[in-house]
Amino acid sequence: MKKSKQWIALFLALVSAGIAAFMTVNFFVDPTGYFAVERGADEIDANGYTRAAKSKYMKKHAGEYDAVVLGGSKAGVLDTELLSEYTGRNYYNFYVAYGCFADFLTYAQYLIDVAGIEEITLHLSSIEVQKYSRADTNEVYEVPAVVEGGAWNTLLENLNYLCRNITSSIDYLTQGNTQQERGMDALSTGERNYSYPYSLMEQDPDGYVQEYVLPRYEKNLKKLFDEEAPSMPALKKNVKAMRELKALCEERGVTLKVVIGPTFLGEMYKFESPEYYEYLRQLVQITDIWDFSGFTQENRNPYNFVNEGHYNNAVADLIVDTMYGKGTKDGFGVLLTRDTIDEYLAERAQAYEELKEEYEQTGNVGLFGPDSGSLVK
Repeated sequence: MKKSKQWIALFLALVSAGIAAFMTVNFFVDPTGYFAVERGADEIDANGYTRAAKSKYMKKHAGEYDAVVLGGSKAGVLDTELLSEYTGRNYYNFYVAYGCFADFLTYAQYLIDVAGIEEITLHLSSIEVQKYSRADTNEVYEVPAVVEGGAWNTLLENLNYLCRNITSSIDYLTQGNTQQERGMDALSTGERNYSYPYSLMEQDPDGYVQEYVLPRYEKNLKKLFDEEAPSMPALKKNVKAMRELKALCEERGVTLKVVIGPTFLGEMYKFESPEYYEYLRQLVQITDIWDFSGFTQENRNPYNFVNEGHYNNAVADLIVDTMYGKGTKDGFGVLLTRDTIDEYLAERAQAYEELKEEYEQTGNVGLFGPDSGSLVK
C-alpha cells in the first residue's frame, strides 16, 4: 500500500512537472505576445495579440501617459514624441491591427478609466466602413480580459495562452527573426517599427516598390473605376459610434482630435463612392476631421508607402506637422468642417472623374516617382 502511494505521488509529481514545463515554454516563447508585459519584453510582434499587451501595459503604467493615438494599423507610425512636442502631453500609440469602431469605443473608455487619458488622436483609415467589429475574425482581435474585467475571465484567458498547442511555440522559436513578422511594436511607445522593410528599401527602392506596393495596382484600378461601388455594411454603426465617442469625451473632459490618414491610390477601391462621401458628411456633423486620404499627388506616389495599405514614417511626421500648423506641402491635408465638407467632396468627386477618364483612355493612371515633389522626405 505504501509503495502504491509512492508511485501515485511520483506520477502526480511528474505530471505536475510536465505541465509546469509546458506552461513555461508557452509563457517565455509566447508567439502572440500575450505575456509580453509580464515577461518585461521591449517589443511585441505587430501581428500578435497587441490588444492584450498594450492594454496590460497601460494599466501597469497608469499615470505615465495622458494622451493616446487610437486607430488601426496605419496609425502605428505616428510619432508619439513629435505629438508630445506639439501638445505638451505624454503620448502613447495605442494602435491595434485591423482597428475598427467597436475597438475605438471600447479602448477609449478603458484608457480614460484606467490610465486617466485626457487627449485622444483618433486615426481613421476609411476602410472601417467594411466592418464594425473584428472580434469574430481571430482570437487576437478579441477584447482581452484585462479590459473586460473579472478575475474569472482573466484566469481562463491566462490558462488558454499557457496551455495552448506547444507545437506553435516551438515552431515560432525555431523560425528565427528572418521568418517572423517583419514589423514589431515597441511597448514603451506603442509605435510600429518598420526597420526591416526600410532596410530592403535602401537596398533597392524601385524593386521594393514593385514587389510590395504595386503588385495589385492595375487590378485595383479596375475595381476602382470599372466595378460597382464597394459595400459599406458598417457605415451606419460607425456614425453612431462616433457620436458615442464624442459624447464620452465631452462628458469626461477629454480632447478628441480626428484624422483620416493617407491612402495609396491602389487601395481606394475599397471605399471610394458617393455613399462614402455621405459617410464623411455625417461624420463632420459630429466633429471636425483632418483628411489626408484624397486623390493627392502624395497618395499617388508609391514611394511614400511601405506597402499597399500603409504609409511610411516620413508621411506620418508630415501629418502631425500639418495638423499643428507646420506642414510644408500645399494640398496635403484638409480640415473638414460643416462649412468646408461640401466643397471638399465636390472637388474629390471631380478628381475621381478626371482619373477615371485617364484610366478609360489609357488603361492606367500615372503615378509619381522618387524624384517628384510629391515624395515626402
